[in-house]
Amino acid sequence: MRVGEQRALGERALLAVSGLGEQRAERAAQALVDAGAGGLVSWGCAAGLSAELPAGALCLPEFIATADGQRWPTDAAWRHEVVAALGQRAVFGGALAHTSQVLASSAAKRALAAQASAVVADMESAAVARVAQRHGLPLLVVRSVVDPLGLALPAIVTDHVDESGRVPLSPLLRGLLRQPGDLLALLQLASGFRAALTSLRAVAASAGADLLLTQALSRPRPDAMNTPPNRFTPESALD
Repeated sequence: MRVGEQRALGERALLAVSGLGEQRAERAAQALVDAGAGGLVSWGCAAGLSAELPAGALCLPEFIATADGQRWPTDAAWRHEVVAALGQRAVFGGALAHTSQVLASSAAKRALAAQASAVVADMESAAVARVAQRHGLPLLVVRSVVDPLGLALPAIVTDHVDESGRVPLSPLLRGLLRQPGDLLALLQLASGFRAALTSLRAVAASAGADLLLTQALSRPRPDAMNTPPNRFTPESALD
């Protein structure tokens, strides 16, 4: 699927491919709302900000932290249903930090972790949270770590990543000819991507196409998404 495309996942779920970045994610989330979505999921990969999270680690955060000091809550009841469906699989909680750019170095990841008190980061979830808040919809975030804290991304990736989050083959090969030492990091990144996909597929297999939203909404639960986002002080897409 291409960026901007939508596809039905059975009768009760709709997938929208947002592509990389905040603005694209907001457009995709709004498109799902316009199509009648009853809840929104920010689904995909993330950067690890904690040494405890290896590549493939699964994170369903309770909050999304932004640079202006906001913490957008995810829906507690919905998250509980999905975590329960995963059984014994390890699931990390905590906060996900919004970043406006790819975190290329371990130092950048550590700095964001300290600023936001977060364990993972991405560029899209905050935008999806804003759309969910605006329309009073429940929000779930499902992210799996591709690049853990200790993995630095070479310039061959950060300089040429496209709107879909991929690096085209031509600049990749040219970059390797100039910097063959980047091959190890690229192999580690590819391995991390495969591990992340395995974790995300496990969620889909356990929770189904709608990720148990219907079940979560049928249970008594706090109306978390109708509460304005909380302020905090740093310590150091589905239907």
